[in-house]
Amino acid sequence: MAKKPIKLSSIDEDILTVLLGRELYGLELLDYINPGRPGLPLTYGSIYPALNRLEKKGLIESRWGDESTGSSGARRKYYKVTGLGASCLSDVQNYRLMLSQRTVFG
Repeated sequence: MAKKPIKLSSIDEDILTVLLGRELYGLELLDYINPGRPGLPLTYGSIYPALNRLEKKGLIESRWGDESTGSSGARRKYYKVTGLGASCLSDVQNYRLMLSQRTVFG
């Protein structure tokens, strides 16, 4: 039986791409993603639901940071890509590359 593909939104792809090889908290993600994102920037209201969705799918995992981190003393939740997340992102990137190289004959 074939494995069911995991669907990713463009926000999911952006998050996985940025997190690949690094561990960041939510607001850091916005700092990485927004400067180069065409169109509307991501907001708090869109990043955290996407992080929760990715974690439920097993594509990222999180951990709570030390309470003393940061100027406000608030605990931060750090996220990183899992093996499944890296594999899923690679599949999507390979598919996009294949599409960009496809020649249409007519």
